[in-house]
Amino acid sequence: MLYDMTVPRLYAGTNYHPHDWPRERWKKDIALMKAASFSVVRLGHLCWDSFEPAEGGYDFAWLDQVMELFAEAQIGVYLDISTRPAPVWLHRKYPEIDLVDANGQRLQALTRYMEDIGSPVFQDYALRHVEKLVLRYRDHRALLAFGICNEFGDKSVSYSEQARLRFAAWLKERYDSVEALNQAWSARRWSRKLGSWSDVEFPVSGGYTGAPERMLDMWRFFSEETLGFIGRFRDTILWHAPGAAISSNWYPEHPRGGFDYLRGGDQGGDIPNTGFYPGINPENRQALISSCLVMRHRAAESDRPVWLSEFQTGTFGGYGSPAQAMRMYAWLSLLYGSQMVCAWTWRSMLGGEEQYLPGLVDHDGEPGRKYDEFKTIAEEFKRLEAWGFPLRPRPLIALAYSYECLKVSDLGHNYYKTGYTRHVAETFKLLFDANVDCNVVSLRSLKQSYRLLLVPGHCLMDPEAAAALEAYVAGGGTVVMTAYSAKVDEHNRAFDCPLPGRLSHVFGIRTAEYERAYTHVADVNEGGFEKSDPRVARGMPGVHFQGKRWSADIPYFEHVQLRGAAAAAVFDGRAEGLPAITAHAYGRGMAYYTAFPAEGTVLDQLLRQLCKELEIPAGPVTPEGVAARRLDEGRAVYVNLTEETVELELEGPAISLLSGCAYPCRLPLGPYGAELVEYNPKG
Repeated sequence: MLYDMTVPRLYAGTNYHPHDWPRERWKKDIALMKAASFSVVRLGHLCWDSFEPAEGGYDFAWLDQVMELFAEAQIGVYLDISTRPAPVWLHRKYPEIDLVDANGQRLQALTRYMEDIGSPVFQDYALRHVEKLVLRYRDHRALLAFGICNEFGDKSVSYSEQARLRFAAWLKERYDSVEALNQAWSARRWSRKLGSWSDVEFPVSGGYTGAPERMLDMWRFFSEETLGFIGRFRDTILWHAPGAAISSNWYPEHPRGGFDYLRGGDQGGDIPNTGFYPGINPENRQALISSCLVMRHRAAESDRPVWLSEFQTGTFGGYGSPAQAMRMYAWLSLLYGSQMVCAWTWRSMLGGEEQYLPGLVDHDGEPGRKYDEFKTIAEEFKRLEAWGFPLRPRPLIALAYSYECLKVSDLGHNYYKTGYTRHVAETFKLLFDANVDCNVVSLRSLKQSYRLLLVPGHCLMDPEAAAALEAYVAGGGTVVMTAYSAKVDEHNRAFDCPLPGRLSHVFGIRTAEYERAYTHVADVNEGGFEKSDPRVARGMPGVHFQGKRWSADIPYFEHVQLRGAAAAAVFDGRAEGLPAITAHAYGRGMAYYTAFPAEGTVLDQLLRQLCKELEIPAGPVTPEGVAARRLDEGRAVYVNLTEETVELELEGPAISLLSGCAYPCRLPLGPYGAELVEYNPKG
């Protein structure tokens, strides 16, 4: 039953924790899953000690039985190999794998993800466990794929002495000499020069943090340790099970950890994967849209469908989204390339940390209304396989993303008041609303050809990224970069050359000082007097573009000087006459710069203009709150994201492939409704 990437299949199922339930319950649960047309189940996560309750004492009997039951039900098993949390016995034997916080306090392993995954001791034991499970189940008839643990990137940051020594060794390899490190870290500032590698410390202590250069390198170090372990994990699986399908629901954006997914995490498994957690309130459009952005980040430039190995069924204290909204989420995920939706979770837990996070089956073991809704999802997924799903978008637009920019923005939040995540999300939202696809890419290594490259708030600009962007434009590409971009170099030091750093000549501009349209109070309390931000607007500038004045929320704008570029738009008001958008021909391409952060109103008009000029096909025109895609052979999908009935004006006569209903010119979509139609010009 091993996963075959060449076969167009869709999977719907659930996460199941058989070790939490009595054995006599297993057959009933699996019968309910089969009755709901489930085709996949995810097993094994978060339960290392259920396999190895004591060191070397393995018990596979329980999972052997469960695997056979799923094989008999013809439900494929996505077997997650749990290495986190580590068992209590491992923490007791090797306390050096425990996390140590910024105060130097060793933390008890009270909940999940409280082990130092960079520890060689932890990795050796973890990979021994991986080897045992792979050898046991690699040939099992129920096996669909192996999973690389759960949510790498979520926490697991340790400031222990062992980790400090690894950090110092990592820096030595990166910089070669203490002198080079002092230069990179601006260590002459405030008498903080290092005399030897033994002087290296983590730049955190209690509630204090060090300089931005040191903090960025620290997060790079933790990222590379995560990527290194992922690589060893994957290699271990493939050594013992060549050709096995591998996936994992990474968490690279986690604010207290994360890792640089586009630097190597996208190669950690065959199938891109993430948890799909838009919340249970579909009215929160930003959360819904951001969940789709995360999917595109995981797909990167792989051209592969995405597995949603955790698909939200409820939240803590919230039973679930409104009726039919979960089905809407599933259909929306299809538009962004999903192949699998696995409900988190099957049954509401009776105890533990997720006691009040409801599943498809209630606490008493009886199916709730969500079970019936997921049954509908599973049945529809089986039908949709015949009509070109899973989708594999071939975008002509790329959206640049950078883990390092995320960290730089967070570290410098006094300046980057529009955070990096918001820059990227606001830009992605414009494409979402226009029903247009994009790939999320690393500037350092563009793998495909794109007509339009979007670079919102890309605050760090290293030599590789700058060279790649310059080559892209010189070769005929069109780029749009927003304010806040290219402010610091690879060491998180402000550039001492004209901005945007390393790219001023490509954009034909120099960005000088900047202004804020709102009052501003820093976190640092200069002078010792209490200050509070009155949050007063000092006159928002308007933008004159395309022969029209646009009013927009522009809290920050830069003074841009033209050095070869032309002003495509100008400000009025406080910024009277200053360029708002610049355009510069460079090589065979064009470079556009906006003197304001990623902001929907004006940026949307610029993108629409460029898509038309670059002959990027427009997406289906839909009312606000309706997502859509055109498919091959005259088919189209429409998804209503709202609780109101919406009437769509169709592009011609169409027939529903789900119900057979004919729609001469208009399509009614009920609350959270979805429809797949085939246009029939003769009809």
